[in-house]
Amino acid sequence: MRQSQIFLFFVLFLVLSGRFLAQSVRWDPPGGQLGFNQVSQLSLVFEDCEPDGDPRLPPVDGLQFGQPSQSSQTSIVNFKMSRTFSFVFPVRPNKRAPVIIPPFDIKTDKGTLKVPGVRYTVGDAPVGNSGLTINDIASATLEVPKKSVWAGEVFPVTFTMSVVHRYLSSVDPRIDWPSQPLIAEDWSKPDPVQTTVQGERRWLATSTTRAYAKEPGIFSTKPASLMVGIVVGTSGFGLFANPNVEARQLESNPLELTVKPLPPAPPEFTGAVGTFAFTSKVVPLTAAVGEPVTWTLELTGTGNWPDLAGLPQREVSNDFQVVQPKSKRTMKEGTLFDGTLTEDVVLVPTKAGTYRLPPVRFSYFDPASGTYKTVASEPVTVTITAASAPILPPASSGAPVQFSLNPTTTAPTPSLPAAVTPVPPENLPREQLEKSATGFAPIALRRLVLTCVLSVVLVPLLLWLTLAALRSRERDPQRTRREALAALRKTLAELRGSGAQHPAFSVPLRRWQQHTATLWQIPHAAPGAPLVHASIQRHSLNATAWTKLWEEADRALHGRDAALPQDWLLRAEGALQAVKIPGWNPFSLFAGRNLLPFLSGLLVVFVLAAPSEIRADTATDAYRRGDFPAATAAWQQSVKATPTDWAARHNLGLALAQQDRWAEAAAHWTSAFLHNARADTTRYDLTLGIQRSGLANPQLVELSRGEGRYKVARLATPGEWQLALVGAALLLAAALVLLLLQGYRRIGGWGKPTALTATLVAIVLAGAATFSLHAYGQLAQPGAVFVWRATTLRSIPTEADTAQKTSPLSAGSIAVVEKTFFGWTKLNFPGGQSGWVRSEELIGLYR
Repeated sequence: MRQSQIFLFFVLFLVLSGRFLAQSVRWDPPGGQLGFNQVSQLSLVFEDCEPDGDPRLPPVDGLQFGQPSQSSQTSIVNFKMSRTFSFVFPVRPNKRAPVIIPPFDIKTDKGTLKVPGVRYTVGDAPVGNSGLTINDIASATLEVPKKSVWAGEVFPVTFTMSVVHRYLSSVDPRIDWPSQPLIAEDWSKPDPVQTTVQGERRWLATSTTRAYAKEPGIFSTKPASLMVGIVVGTSGFGLFANPNVEARQLESNPLELTVKPLPPAPPEFTGAVGTFAFTSKVVPLTAAVGEPVTWTLELTGTGNWPDLAGLPQREVSNDFQVVQPKSKRTMKEGTLFDGTLTEDVVLVPTKAGTYRLPPVRFSYFDPASGTYKTVASEPVTVTITAASAPILPPASSGAPVQFSLNPTTTAPTPSLPAAVTPVPPENLPREQLEKSATGFAPIALRRLVLTCVLSVVLVPLLLWLTLAALRSRERDPQRTRREALAALRKTLAELRGSGAQHPAFSVPLRRWQQHTATLWQIPHAAPGAPLVHASIQRHSLNATAWTKLWEEADRALHGRDAALPQDWLLRAEGALQAVKIPGWNPFSLFAGRNLLPFLSGLLVVFVLAAPSEIRADTATDAYRRGDFPAATAAWQQSVKATPTDWAARHNLGLALAQQDRWAEAAAHWTSAFLHNARADTTRYDLTLGIQRSGLANPQLVELSRGEGRYKVARLATPGEWQLALVGAALLLAAALVLLLLQGYRRIGGWGKPTALTATLVAIVLAGAATFSLHAYGQLAQPGAVFVWRATTLRSIPTEADTAQKTSPLSAGSIAVVEKTFFGWTKLNFPGGQSGWVRSEELIGLYR
């Protein structure tokens, strides 16, 4: 009995040890040769085991690993089953030296196993069976015009690729060039041409970029490379022959460069290297006290723009208040080294007299001549006359920054945003806790279930009501007025403590005007007395008292006698105490507009209802009950989310028309027509909008009538005509294919008449599409906008420069957006005219 147990244990040990010894992880192939810059495959094979997680390979010098694929295989030989699992890695050697993958440990489902190391030699990979290497049929070079440049000098870099024509299948236009320590632009798109070299046709492709080095020294950059598809043979035969293509990397020579240090610089040099132009402009040269004077500096040119910090400082008398916005840097599209830096400073004179604005100097290093150059603006004399009446402060996009630039007087400087975000310090261990702190012990299962059930019901309900209350408070139309009322109380207390003499009260008094404008919802940044009286009269019977307070505040801020009346504070506090604003109504949280967003979210989860349909139903309900402003707001959200929804545009136009906002309705109905020109509804809307708004745009009038060439044009929308033009091109291409097949006798005699018919159809369709798109004109542009209100077209995007050229712009005009800038939009019109208008005067027809 004991001998049989020993024998059974011995057999079991052999079986288990055999299974254990059979588990291994190895590389396949275990050695051999890899082609330089050729993509090959190496498999990490797991025998009778599987990996525990993703494999972590050791770093291998000279070998790049790609993203692996996976495969598995099970085999049975002589009643013995074996399983293998493999990670197949694409690899590419990037050095002409042997590659060694060292041994390493890897985790498997059978424990940690060791992968033995392998060694591969690297040689030139032949191209198919031709016996040629990649260097025999292709080459790449990296060149610069000169090997020595100045520090900061921008110079061109050229990458040239040459491949024998019969071996080239495709080219990846992305050039990989680690340009450090150079700063370089993106490469241009390769420009391929065919040429003949030693009697053999070759493809030549050239890409260019520009770069510069910050520091002097002798540098050698890494080579540039790109991937090409090389034909290494064919598979199949006859018509079914297909080329076999391999991806190969072409690598250029490294770029050797000597960067010379700049000679000793003058004191005013700030680091600019290149070719620059510097201009200064002051408008107007004669102004009254309180009227703005704009001083513009502009720097343009080619150079090391990434290293330029800003424009030179300017000196101005303390008799000016300064409103200085941020500098505007505009780079030429797709470049790093061609740009313009502009800075507008608005000077508000406080005293009459004649002032001299000294010249501004800018120094830069010219690499072409190897010398420093200094350009200076001409000195300008500005004449300030006495103000004949109190002048309101100029409107600006932000609060004015008041400071003096006089070099003889210490003056505060405006706070500017930091150019670099500071890096926070690393976390450190905190101090010990002096008092004990206990946690919560587990609770019984029944209590846990009850708590979970109550949490599932009560917590979402409370959160829902809380969010609805927050939404109700945010949308309360009286919220901003209540906040302004509280701010006015604090401001009056501050005014009482500051005294009654200028300039101690100027800052709080300006805040008083700002909060008063918010309280009475005055729609202007710098209103006059009639507008103040009209705005306050809509809310209060005490409009006369508030208007008088406003006039006295204006007179104290901008008049010659800079003082407030003795009883001004008492009258202001009395007028403020008489203001009564209704508080927030807690029951408003149960309104549908506040509960609906969360209710719609629940409906999405449980019944998969589309949010757009819920918004449409909400807008429709509001329209049906006569709440046209609510319907307008809802449909505006739908149009903003989906600008191409012509039904929403139609509905929005209806809601606007019910409020006698016919111009805006005509704009949205025009957009609806441009998205569905065949519908009777959109055609009727367009005609109605033109009639009721009085905006008789000739092109829209002809489209609404549908006569002459517009009868054909409105058979489809501009987008549909563009698709028709694409379809015509495809049809013409198909006709050419049929003619080629007919010429090579690959098809029967039906090919030629079919091709001719298709060509005629394509020509007619293309002609109709081109004719119709020309009839639509600017309405066929994706950036087309509708000017719904008469406004002024300006040459520059500002209202402060009174000397700029302007032109009236009629309502109903159609234009195309070129670009936008801080609430301004630049428009292009037929004939090449362009200008800036406020963005709120426009309605996009497609966006």
